[in-house]
Amino acid sequence: MGITIFMRCAIVGVGLILAGISVWYYAKKKMTSDMAATWCLLGAAVMAVGVIPAFSQWLGFISFGTGVALLCVGTAVLLGAFRICLMISRLVIQNQELAMTVSLLLAERREEGEESAGGSQDYEESVVCH
Repeated sequence: MGITIFMRCAIVGVGLILAGISVWYYAKKKMTSDMAATWCLLGAAVMAVGVIPAFSQWLGFISFGTGVALLCVGTAVLLGAFRICLMISRLVIQNQELAMTVSLLLAERREEGEESAGGSQDYEESVVCH
């Protein structure tokens, strides 16, 4: 009985950590809001598995060693997937920043072209920012 309670507490702890670090990374602007919300929901689901006895009933049927191994492997997989999502979020944020920079440069180029040509020359719209 004590082993089952330990495993349930460990599962709840992993869910809390997962939800907490996703909120923290979102607050630090290192993760996009949609990914942070997804990871918070996943953390809540993991916590529900640990808290609700009907979801964690299977813990009584496995040995302590197997439970610890499953917990370690599951935690490693979740944290690895979280790390990959952080990288994807960083790339999405950098892509948005690059698009804004390109848009500003194109607008600056358009203004310089209008000043030098007296506003009579039309530049065609760039499809990069649209």
